[in-house]
Amino acid sequence: MNYKLIISACCIASFTFFSCNRSEDKKDDKASTTPDYLKQPDQKPLPPELVMAEKKFEADTTNYDARMALAAACYNAGALDKAIFHFTKVYEHDNKNLIALTNLGNVYYDVKQDDKAIDYYEKALELDPKNIDMRCDLATCYMNINKLKKAIKLLKENIEINPKHEKSHHNLAVILKQNGDLKESEDEMKIYESLKTNKK
Repeated sequence: MNYKLIISACCIASFTFFSCNRSEDKKDDKASTTPDYLKQPDQKPLPPELVMAEKKFEADTTNYDARMALAAACYNAGALDKAIFHFTKVYEHDNKNLIALTNLGNVYYDVKQDDKAIDYYEKALELDPKNIDMRCDLATCYMNINKLKKAIKLLKENIEINPKHEKSHHNLAVILKQNGDLKESEDEMKIYESLKTNKK
């Protein structure tokens, strides 16, 4: 089962800054047994995926695949604190678990805790060093804490790995502009626009 999540795009100044690394994913008579943290304040029905994941995990709390599915379902339902809790438990059980590491980076990215996101993304990249989308998101975190040189280096390496990676060109253009490298930023944006046009 693929638990990889997709980050929504975030905005920087007047530019849209692309993120790369996530995939998106009735209340019944037994709803009263649903833990409080899974109940949505506006009383909308819980997503069936979340209800099923909770039941499967409750049936065997030592099953780390079930815990992983529950973590992903919590994330998709917006219960980010619980997603962090369960992904962390999986990571503590297996500190080489790439899915848990990636998703911990993703969730901390979403809650704007860039230092923590960086820590998990860097650990994940030790296991999957050429994951361009993750490297793209790591560059965003570096930019958010004003480590622009690190962000630029990562994105330029991305482009060496895959010269047609649109988001790396786009995000590099944004960071270069913020860094005051206006001509290089303009060149990168032109490359991005060209790739985007040719893709249509």
